[in-house]
Amino acid sequence: MNISKLTAALVLLSPLALQAQENGFQLQGTAPQNFNGKKIYLDYMRDGHSMADSATIQNGTFSFSGAVNEPNYSRMVFDPEGKGKMMVQNDGDRLYFYLANETYKMAITDSLRTANITGSATHEAYTAYEEEIGGGFMDIIDAANKEFSGVDQNAPDKDAQYLAIRKKYDAKFDERREKEFTFAKNNPQSIFSIDALKDVANKRKLSEIEPVFQQLSKEVRQLSAARELEARILADKTIKVGAKAPDFAQPDVNGKVVKTSDFLGKYLLIDFWASWCAPCRAENPHLVKAYEKYHAKGLEIMGVSLDDNKGKAAWLKAIEQDGLPWIHVADLKGWSNEAAVLYGVRGIPQNYLVDPTGTIIAVNLRGDKVEEELAKIFAL
Repeated sequence: MNISKLTAALVLLSPLALQAQENGFQLQGTAPQNFNGKKIYLDYMRDGHSMADSATIQNGTFSFSGAVNEPNYSRMVFDPEGKGKMMVQNDGDRLYFYLANETYKMAITDSLRTANITGSATHEAYTAYEEEIGGGFMDIIDAANKEFSGVDQNAPDKDAQYLAIRKKYDAKFDERREKEFTFAKNNPQSIFSIDALKDVANKRKLSEIEPVFQQLSKEVRQLSAARELEARILADKTIKVGAKAPDFAQPDVNGKVVKTSDFLGKYLLIDFWASWCAPCRAENPHLVKAYEKYHAKGLEIMGVSLDDNKGKAAWLKAIEQDGLPWIHVADLKGWSNEAAVLYGVRGIPQNYLVDPTGTIIAVNLRGDKVEEELAKIFAL
C-alpha cells in the first residue's frame, strides 16, 4: 500500500464525522442471476447489542439498511443451500468489513468473500489498514484450518504436523501484531488503532499497551472498544486480591436492579458465565454444591451472564436446567456487558470472591477449590 494513499484514506475517516451522520447505512448489492433466491445474513453491533438482519437475492440484487452508533467490525454470511446461518457462519462464504453510517455498493461475482465494495470512506480506510498490517485476521485462521483439515488422521506423525502448523500460524499472528502495534503508534487518529491494540493486548502486557493507548486522540478513545480497553487496563492494575471490588448494578431475571454493594456484610462470589459457555456449565455443579453448603452461613452468589439480547431465553433456560438458585443478573450486551468490561473479563468462567467488607480475597476459583476456600473461611 502506498503510504500517501494510506494517509489519505485515514484522513477521510474522522470518528466524529462518522458519528455525526444521521441517515444510517445503505448497502446495495448485486450478484449473478444464479444466486437468485439465496440468502445473505448481516451481523453488526449497535448500542452494545448484537444486531442481525437477512436479505434474499432477487433479480440479481439485494439490500440492507439500518444504523450504527459508531463504526464497527461486521460480518456477512452467504447461505447458498438454505442451511441457515448457524450451519454456515463458521466455515462458509463470509465477508468481514467495517460498517458505518455510509452508502455501500457491493458487487458479488463468484463469492461473497471476494465481493468488491465501493462508496464507503470507512471501507477504503479499512482496506488500507489491512494491507498495512498484512491481511485479515480471519484469512489467517481460515488458512490454518485448511492445513489442519488436510492432515492425514492415520499419519504416524500427525501430532508433529499439527504442532508445525500451529507454530507456523502463531508466527504469522505475532508478525501481524507487531505491525498492528506500529500502526497504533503511528496513527493515533485512526479508529483501527483500537482494534490493533486490543489484538496486541492478547500477547503483550497491558502496561506496554497503556502508553500507546494514552497517545490516541480523544475522539478515538471515546469509542466503545476504546472504553473497554481502557477499563481492561485499569482492571489489570486495580482488580486483584486485596483490592476493593468495584460496585456495579444490573437487572436480574425479573428486571429488578441488583448491586454488588447490596451484599456488604456477606461473602459474595461474583461469577461471570454464559449459557453458551460449556466450561461455565461444567463448573455449575461445583457452585451449586458450595451454595447449598454455605448459603445459610453467609454466602451469596451473583451470576453475571454474558448472554446477549438474543440469548435471553437460553440464559433463563440454563439457570433452570442447571438448578442455580442464586441471584442472576445481565444487561444482555454479550461481551460488552458493562460489569464484565469493568472487571476486565476476557474469558469465562471467571469469578471473584469478595469478603463482607467488599474486598476481593480470591480470584478464579474452579472445581473443588471453591468449596475448599469457603471451608477455610467458614471454619474460622
